[in-house]
Amino acid sequence: MTFANSEFVALVKRTRATFGVGIDEAHALVFADAEMRRLIAWRINHDPECRRQALHDLKRKGERSFFVEIDGRLRFREAGKGD
Repeated sequence: MTFANSEFVALVKRTRATFGVGIDEAHALVFADAEMRRLIAWRINHDPECRRQALHDLKRKGERSFFVEIDGRLRFREAGKGD
């Protein structure tokens, strides 16, 4: 299954509209799905634009970011960490 950047953006927009939430809450809803986390984890380490956005999130939010960098690879922060 492929998942393009534009499809992710569209998914976040639909999630925001459907649930009436902000972007961070929409990301949390999308990232709650294990399959989505797997796809996104792969993309943030293989697609330069995804990596740039994840690094920006990490820099901007620090411990509150969804991501953590370990040995040069971006990973999802463990549940309960940084909350």
